[in-house]
This record gives sequence, C-alpha cells and structure tokens, in this order.
Amino acid sequence: MCTDRSLYIDSLSFSRDGRVILSGVYLQVPGNTVVGILGRNGSGKSTLMNCIFGNSKVDFAFMKCDGKVFKRGYLTKEIGYLPQNGFVPKSLSVSRCIELFDLQNSPLIEIPVIQQHIHFKFGNLSLGFARLFEDLLILYSNTNYSLFDEPFVGLSPLYTELFKEHLHHMRQHKGILISDHYYQDVMDVSDEIYLMKEGSLLKINDREDLMLHEYLSPCD
Repeated sequence: MCTDRSLYIDSLSFSRDGRVILSGVYLQVPGNTVVGILGRNGSGKSTLMNCIFGNSKVDFAFMKCDGKVFKRGYLTKEIGYLPQNGFVPKSLSVSRCIELFDLQNSPLIEIPVIQQHIHFKFGNLSLGFARLFEDLLILYSNTNYSLFDEPFVGLSPLYTELFKEHLHHMRQHKGILISDHYYQDVMDVSDEIYLMKEGSLLKINDREDLMLHEYLSPCD
C-alpha cells in the first residue's frame, strides 16, 4: 500500500533491444528509511535508478513521490541521484558546487574535511575525496529522496565510515535508496534489503537469504 510519505514504484518494466531487463518491479522507499539493493553486474540495479530518476524511458511504470504521480523523477525536484560516474565538472570549485546546490547554510559546510577543501577545484581533488563530496552533495541536497548508485566505490575506509555516519544522520530527514557491490556496507546502513535477480526484486532478511539466492557463497 502506498503511503503519502514515500517514493512508490509499481509494475516498472524496461527492455532494451528486445531484451527484458526489468519486469514488473515493485519498490517502496518510505521517508526516514534506507532501502538497499544488491545484485550482480548487469542485473538491472543502475537501470532501475535511471528509470526512477528519468534518465531512461520505461516501457511501463506507475510511480508516486509523496502521493503525486510522476513519470520522470528529476521533474519532481524531490529526488536527487548519484550516478556511478562522477557528475561534477572538473572546473568547478567545492564552494561553487555548494552554492549551486543551495547548501550554503546546511550542515554540509560544517564538516571539517569539506572545510579543508572548500576552495579546491574539483579536478584537483583526490578521487576518493571527489566521490565522498559527490556523495555528501546528494545526501544533503534539498530533496525528500536520494538515490545512490555505488557511493562506496573509491572511498577509503575513513571516508566510508564518515559517509555512513552522515547517512545515519540524514535518514531521519529523507528516504534513501542505495546500491553498491560492497554488500556489507549496504547491509550496515539499510533498514530494508532487496536483491535484484532476473529483472525483479527479492526481499532479503539476512545473509542466509543472499546465499540461498546464490548472490553469496558460504566462503564470502
């Protein structure tokens, strides 16, 4: 059942070149909840996020954001999206990015590591900090929902823990959908877990379910 305070996806189907990639996907991301999606390469995780955000045109989907029907998530202005590949132009400074996202008065600028790099241009940042900064931009963006596609990739252990800390804080204020190959990190931060397999989402309750569906082996 769809609640007004949620990102609601029903019967989402997507195909490319005659091949079905997503088939009747149902997903609900309530406000103040972190939902994690796991799955092998090519299973459709990134495709799902692109369909929700509006970068990819679905074959069919019924989608609501806080009770309002939408077709492309970015048009709602309530859904932020971190793609796999970086999105900030190298010529922009950290401070300019913060201005463009209208986050000058947000807790983001109070984070010490942000302050240390505030005047750096994006192209001069280390790859790890660049990814962390993009993660935090989307997390603190003025939206009710944030979608993250592989936010942990490229982060050092220190930056991973820092991002988790801020995820825990911001989950009180928005709904979060996250997918990454670092499955333990996803499980650490998520309230609900799903596995993308054969174009559909399977509810996961624990690590044993991941082994049952052959995502993990007993040795992992």
